[in-house]
Amino acid sequence: MKPKVILYVRLAGIACLVSSLALWLWHGSNIGFWKTSVEEIVEKPIIEGMPELGTQRQIIWNDQFVSGVETPFIGFGACLCLFIFSLFIKRRLNIEKN
Repeated sequence: MKPKVILYVRLAGIACLVSSLALWLWHGSNIGFWKTSVEEIVEKPIIEGMPELGTQRQIIWNDQFVSGVETPFIGFGACLCLFIFSLFIKRRLNIEKN
């Protein structure tokens, strides 16, 4: 194995971490767990054309994936595993040189 493999493995780990953080931030930094549906609340008047008499809320559920706090944790775990793997590769290359 060449020493460039160590660099590629570490870059793959950093890519896992950055992509998982980017996905989490893009979905709104949800601190909760993963969601597979999102609610949309719509206010409708009880009598059409007369909203002053009162409105009712209608909840519409849309199928949509929203990543939760597990996403950056999984990315960090993958990054850590790849970094430890690169250390083992580096140690193996040093043993083979001696």
